[in-house]
Amino acid sequence: MTLKTTLTAAAIGMVLSLGMAGSAQARNDFLMQPLASVFSQPEAQQKLDPSIQLFFADQLHPDIDTRRGGYYVSHKVSSVFKSDEEACRQAALESLLDLQKRAREVGANAIVNIISYYDQRANPNNDRYECHAGNVITEVALKGEMVTLDKQ
Repeated sequence: MTLKTTLTAAAIGMVLSLGMAGSAQARNDFLMQPLASVFSQPEAQQKLDPSIQLFFADQLHPDIDTRRGGYYVSHKVSSVFKSDEEACRQAALESLLDLQKRAREVGANAIVNIISYYDQRANPNNDRYECHAGNVITEVALKGEMVTLDKQ
């Protein structure tokens, strides 16, 4: 084998391996999904605690009596054999359940200013949440403020 043939074979090998590496990279698709689809799931209706109210972004809420601190959650779920929408709904529900669990722990009866907070970037929205769908894992990150609302 000549030096020229060896170099040509090596160059072709590098080009092919670079091409394959690009197609094998992990997917991280940014999706904005409707909150209504999370709340309409039977599982959400069974598991979410109606005694801990949820208010997204700048939704109006009753006056705050006591502030009990902010909290951040990030939930990852398997996206294998699921549509992006299904995996996003599941991750969002798990994140909301984690927020409600924290609210119970600190004695709050509501969570206000709930926003998407993926990669420490705020994305406030009253009707949608941010989801990052991948080939294997889908993630939803939320942040909210634990409060006790005035009982009127």
